[in-house]
Amino acid sequence: MESRCSSIALANARLGAVHGFASVLGGTTGHAHGALCARLLPFVMDANIRAVEERGDPAIIERYIEIARALTGDPEADAWGGVSWVRGLCAEMKILPLRVAGLSIADCGRLIPLTQRASSTQGNPVKLADEELRGILEAAL
Repeated sequence: MESRCSSIALANARLGAVHGFASVLGGTTGHAHGALCARLLPFVMDANIRAVEERGDPAIIERYIEIARALTGDPEADAWGGVSWVRGLCAEMKILPLRVAGLSIADCGRLIPLTQRASSTQGNPVKLADEELRGILEAAL
C-alpha cells in the first residue's frame, strides 16, 4: 500500500526536468538516482530561470526567489542566489560530474528525446527546448 501511495504521489508531483533526466540517466548508467538529481539540480534551475525570464510566467520567478531566500537565509536574495547556493552545496558535497557515470557529449542526442518524453519532464515549470536540455547535460558533464 505504501509503495502504491508513493507512486501516486510522485506521478502527480510535477517533479520536473531534474527528475526526468535522472530517471533516464539512471536507467542508462545504473548510477544512483539521488546523485544524478544532485548533479543536475543547479543546471536545471539555471536553465529554468533563463527560460522563464525569456518566455515564462513571472510567478515562477517569484517561486525561485522564495526558494533562494529560504536556502540562503538572505531576505534580499534573488533567484540566482538560490542557484549559487545549490552549486556551492554540490561542490561542498563533492557531487561528481556526469562523465564519471560514463556519459559524454555524444550521448546527448539519444538522451534528450527520452528526457523530453519522461512524465516528470512534463511537470517542469517551463517547457525547455532540446537545445536547453542539451546545455544542461553538457554543463553537468
